[in-house]
Parts: sequence; structure tokens; C-alpha cells
Amino acid sequence: MNLRQMELVLKVASEKSFTKAANALKVPQPSLSQSILNLEKEIGMPLFNRETNPVSLTNAGEIYLSKAKLVFDVLEDLNTELNELGGAKRGKIRIGFSQNGYNMIPEALPKFCKRFSGANIKVMQIFSTLKIRKMIIDDELDIGMLIMPIDANGLKCEVIKTQDMFVALPALHPLSLKYKNQDTKISLKELKDEKFILPKESQRSRAEIDLAFKKAGFAPKIFCETETFDIANSIVASGYGACFTIPQFIKEDKADKVRLFDIGEPTLAKTLILAYKEDKKLSKLAQEFIKIAKES
Repeated sequence: MNLRQMELVLKVASEKSFTKAANALKVPQPSLSQSILNLEKEIGMPLFNRETNPVSLTNAGEIYLSKAKLVFDVLEDLNTELNELGGAKRGKIRIGFSQNGYNMIPEALPKFCKRFSGANIKVMQIFSTLKIRKMIIDDELDIGMLIMPIDANGLKCEVIKTQDMFVALPALHPLSLKYKNQDTKISLKELKDEKFILPKESQRSRAEIDLAFKKAGFAPKIFCETETFDIANSIVASGYGACFTIPQFIKEDKADKVRLFDIGEPTLAKTLILAYKEDKKLSKLAQEFIKIAKES
């Protein structure tokens, strides 16, 4: 019985599949299966029910899994404490972020990496907020940059920034010209005849936007549904339609081609959090990253 075998069991239990576990660990699936078979022979009983779909743990597997997690938790605490003898500059951290999360504080990661250039820092862009959450729970990430709302069960969260959402219109739109030198707060009702570029219905922000339209008393004319703010902002910058966005999501070369209007809808505000596993000790390096993010 060794640590590598424990790692394999943990990953198969997490993925509920030998094939997915092998892919995640970048090892041949036959090799992974054989290692676990050897372990089961050594123990004298199976750890997995292979006849079920997905694969499930036996009673012995449940016991093994709980103890293996304890072993890795102790090893992680040991490594953290040893690294911290040399201070945060020698630590290790794995950070996951979504595009929107990064765009809300774009200066934080470069500043952190420069300040702690001697540390072992691994940064990953992950396109699904749910995937980031799962990786934190599965100990594949130390910290995740997430935009609320998110299921916070099993997580500790630090609020970093809350940003109001605006409606973007082309710079030459009649409303943009009308309010050019005036307060840019308008009612969503004034846009009932506009053609909107909205997030797809599968995206979390769409439900919040639909509710804002409902409160305004009209159904929007939807010209396009997108998966990213970049596309919506680009369409508006080209001179057509309206979209919901925040200032940090607008690229520099598009900034003078759009005009942002406050529609006074606080429920659309975006809140950025840094999340980490609830029962995990936060390293000094992770604490420094949170500090820099809050200062950004």
C-alpha cells in the first residue's frame, strides 16, 4: 500500500469512473486499473463495485477512502507548514479563475505573481464556475475566483468586489447623444424598442436579466444570444443593439464606441469572491493573494 495507490483510489472515487480518473491523472487506464487490483489483492477485498454504473465504493472502499483523505490532509498540512518556514515567497498555490472573474480584477494576478516570483504558483483558466467549485472541493485548486451566485456549501468565501451592471448602447445611438454630457441613469423602459444581445438561457445571469425586464413591464426583443460578454460588447461597439455589461468587461479598443447607462437595478450587480475549501487551512501565500485581490 502506497501514496500513489491512495491517490488513484481517491480520483476513481471522485470521478466515479476508471476511465475518467485515468484521463484526469494522465495515466493509461489499464495501468490505473491494475494498480488498484494489486491494492485490492493486498487488502484482500474489493474497494469498488465494478458492476454498477457509475462505479461505486464497497464498504471497504468507503473506509479506505476516508482514511486516505486523512493521510493526504496531514501531508498537505506538513508541506504547508514546512513551506511557511521560509515565508510566503517559498510557498505553493493553485488558483483557478473564470474569464469574467479575472476581468473584474485584471491587475491582481500579475501583481501577485511578480511579488512572489520565487513561489510555486499555478494559474488555470476554467470556463465553468461549477467546475471551479468542484476542483476546490476535490483539492485540485487552493483558491477559485468566482462570481456569485454560487453554491457555497463546503466553501469559505471572501467578498472581493461588487460591481453594478450597466446597459451598453452604441456611442452614436440617439440616447447616447442625448445624454452625452448629462447623468447616464435611465429607466429600462426607455429601451423597450431596442434589440438586445443577451446571455443564453442556460447561463446564470440570464434569469436575473429576465427578471429585470419583467419588473420593467416588457419582454425584450432578442436579436442574439451569446455565451460571452466579449461578443455582446463587440456587437454593440460595432453600432448595433444593446447589451448588459460591466465596465471591466469592455476592451480598451471598444471603450469609446459604447456608452454605459445605469438602469438602477441592484439585483444585476456582480459580486466577485475568492473561495477555498471550508475545512482547509489557508496558507500564508493564499492569504497574500486574497490581500492583493482586495486591494485591486
